[in-house]
Amino acid sequence: MFFTRSPISRIRSYAVVLTKNLYRFFPFLVLGSVLFFAGIFSTADSQTKVGKPTPSLKKKKEEPAVPDYKKVAEGLREPTDIQFLPGSTTRMLVLEKRGRIVEVDLSGESSGIAKIVRADFTGQVETRSEEGLLGLAFSPDFGKDSRFYVHVVVKENGKDYSKILEFEWKQDVPVRLEDAKRTLLKLEQPYSNHNGGQIVFGPDRKLYIGFGDGGGRDDPFRNGQNPGTFLGKLLRIEPNSKSSGVPYRIPSDNPFVDRPGFSPEIWAYGLRNPWRFSFDSRTGELYLADVGQDRYEEIDLIRKGENYGWNVKEGFHCFQNHSDCKNSGIIDPVHEYTHEEGQSITGGFVYRGKKLPILVGSYLFADFVSGKIWSLRLESGKKVSHRLLFRVPFQISTFGQDGAGELYFADFGGGNIFQIIKKN
Repeated sequence: MFFTRSPISRIRSYAVVLTKNLYRFFPFLVLGSVLFFAGIFSTADSQTKVGKPTPSLKKKKEEPAVPDYKKVAEGLREPTDIQFLPGSTTRMLVLEKRGRIVEVDLSGESSGIAKIVRADFTGQVETRSEEGLLGLAFSPDFGKDSRFYVHVVVKENGKDYSKILEFEWKQDVPVRLEDAKRTLLKLEQPYSNHNGGQIVFGPDRKLYIGFGDGGGRDDPFRNGQNPGTFLGKLLRIEPNSKSSGVPYRIPSDNPFVDRPGFSPEIWAYGLRNPWRFSFDSRTGELYLADVGQDRYEEIDLIRKGENYGWNVKEGFHCFQNHSDCKNSGIIDPVHEYTHEEGQSITGGFVYRGKKLPILVGSYLFADFVSGKIWSLRLESGKKVSHRLLFRVPFQISTFGQDGAGELYFADFGGGNIFQIIKKN
C-alpha cells in the first residue's frame, strides 16, 4: 500500500514540494529540477488549486485538463476511504486509519463542518504500518436491512488478522467493534503491510474483497500464485441475508468452484497489494490499482478467473528473471508507470458525473507519493489515452464517488477532503 515508504521515496516527495516553491522565485536556478520531475506546477491558495497538463511531444492537440479542485472537509485524521450513503450526494462517510467512521455533511451552510462519528473502533484496531480501518461497503439492500460491512485489522493472541465484519447502522450512537453482528471472513496477516483493504458490492450484488500478498518483499511465501490462500487475491462472496446460518455463500458461477486446489471464493489472483478497485457504474468493468514493488505501478482490468502475474511479473515486466514470466496465462495490465513518475498507486473511479463532460468515461487515479492525478481512457479494454490532470503537494490516499458520479479525494497527512470540480 502506501502508508510506509523508504526514506529515499519520502525525500523524493518532499523535494517535489520544495522545487515547486523555489521555482516561483528562482526559475532558472531550478529549471533542471522542474524538468527532472516532469511536472508543471501552479500557484494556488490553500483552498483551491489550479493544475495544468504536462505537455506532450507526440500530440499537438490534447483534451483540456481538469481545471480545479476544492476543499470540502477538514479536521479528519489519516483518511483511508471515502464512501457516501447509498444514493446520497451530501452524506459523506470518511474512514480514519485509527478506527473511526465519520459522517460529514456536505449540504447547506454547515457543509464540511458538521460531523457525526458513526463508528469508533479506536484502540481496538491494529494500526502498525499499513494496517487499520481500511474499507466500508453498504448492503445492496441498505434501505431495508441497514447493514454495512467493514474491513479492519485487529490483533488476537499476538497475531494480526484482517476481518470483514457485518454491522447494523445506528442513528443514535456510534457502533463499537463488539457490536458486529458477525464475522464474514478472518485472515491471518504474516506482515503489517500489503493488507489490501477495499470491499465493494458489484453490480451483481456480490461482495468483492481485495487482499494483498501478506507483505514483506518479493512475496516471500509466493502467496500471489498460491491458489489455496486468500492472500494476493480478489474474492467474491454473497453475504447471508438472514441473521442465522453461515456468514456467506460462494456464488455458483465463481471461476474455481469445482477446481481442485483453488479456494472457491477466488475471483482473480496474482495481486501484490490492490489499493482501491471500483466498478464502472455504466459498463460494469472492474478497474484495480495494484501497488508495485521497486519499479512499476499498474492498473488491471479484472476479468473472471484471470491471473495478473505477481510475483512472476511486475507490470508488463518479468520480475527478477522469474522462470514463468513467459507464461501465456498471465494477463498484462492495461497501464503501468515507472517509479520516476510515482511510487505508490491509488486507484480511483471511472468518471460518470455531469459537471465535467470532458472526463466522462475516463478512469481517474493518483500516486500517493508524487501527488499526481491522471486520467486513463480505454476502448474495448485497450488504452487509447493517458494524461496528467494536475499535481497536489500532499499524499492522496483514496478517492470517493457520490450518488451523482462526482469524484473526491483525500489528503492523508492533512486530513482534508477535496472535490474535483470545473473551474468557475
